[in-house]
Amino acid sequence: MWITKGKANWIDILKPTKADIDFLKKQHKFHPIILDELLHLSARSRVEFYQSYLFLTYHLPIYDQELKTSRRAEIDFLITKDEIITVHYEDLEPISTFMRTISNQPAIKTRAFESSERLAYYLIQEIIHFSMRQLRHVEENIRYISQEIFKHKEAEMLQKISYAKRDILDYGVISSPQEILLNSLLEVGTKFWGPEHRIYLSDLVGDHYKVTQHLENYRQVIESLETTNGQLLNAKTNHVMQRFTIFAFLAFPISLFFSLLSVSFIGNFILASPTRFWAIFIGVGALIISLVLFFRKKGWL
Repeated sequence: MWITKGKANWIDILKPTKADIDFLKKQHKFHPIILDELLHLSARSRVEFYQSYLFLTYHLPIYDQELKTSRRAEIDFLITKDEIITVHYEDLEPISTFMRTISNQPAIKTRAFESSERLAYYLIQEIIHFSMRQLRHVEENIRYISQEIFKHKEAEMLQKISYAKRDILDYGVISSPQEILLNSLLEVGTKFWGPEHRIYLSDLVGDHYKVTQHLENYRQVIESLETTNGQLLNAKTNHVMQRFTIFAFLAFPISLFFSLLSVSFIGNFILASPTRFWAIFIGVGALIISLVLFFRKKGWL
C-alpha cells in the first residue's frame, strides 16, 4: 500500500487483500458491496455517484507480446472530497510513472494534490497517455507491413495483417467503453466537485477522443493494406494459373501427335517412312517454338 499526503491524499493498493479492505472500512463508510468488488476484477467499466464519494472502474489496454494483441487491465477509483484510493491487480506502468513524477518533480506534486478532483485528473490523464503509447506497436506493425507488402511476401503479409487487425479490434473493445465512462464522469463529476471543475473533466474526454481517432485511422489503414495485399495475392495466383494454362496449351500439339500415332492406320502411315515421321515431328516442334515466341512477345511468359 502506497500512501501520499497533501491537500488531497492518495492511497494506492496493489493486489488488494482482506486486510486492505478492512483498512478501508475503518477509514471510510464505503458501501460493503463496493468494498467486496475490490477483491476481484470487474466485468465492465462504470462510474457510480454516491452521496459522499465516487466509485470508478477504468479498463485500459496493455499489449501482450506472447498473444500479439491487447489485453485488459483494471484500475478502480474510490474518490472522496479529499482523498483518492486506487486499486489495481498488477503492476501498471501509468501508476508507476505517476509515482516517479510526483517523487522527482515537487511542483507537479503540489499542483496534483491541490484537491481530489485535480489528483483524479492527473491520474486519469496519465492512464490515457499510456493508452496512446500502447498504440505505438500498432503503428510499427502497420509501417512494417507498408514497407514489405510489395516485396512478394503476400502470404507472410496476410498473417501480419490478421494479427494487426485482431490487435486493433481487441484494443477497441477495451478502449471504447472508456469514452462512455469519461462522459459519465463529466456529468457526475460536475455535480460532485462543482461546475468550476468541468473544464478538467472535459479535457479528459478530449484526450481520450484523440486515442479513439488514432485507433480509427489505424483501422482504416490496415483495411486498405488488407485489400491491397488481397489484390496482389489474386494477381499472383492468376499469373500462376495463366502459366499453367499456357504450358498445357503448348503441350497439346505434341500430345496430339503421339495420340495420332496410336491410331493404327495413321500411325502406320507416319511410321512407314522415317523422313515423313521426322518431318511431322519437326513441324510440331516448330509450331511449339513459334507459340512460345508469340507468348513471350505478348508478355504471357
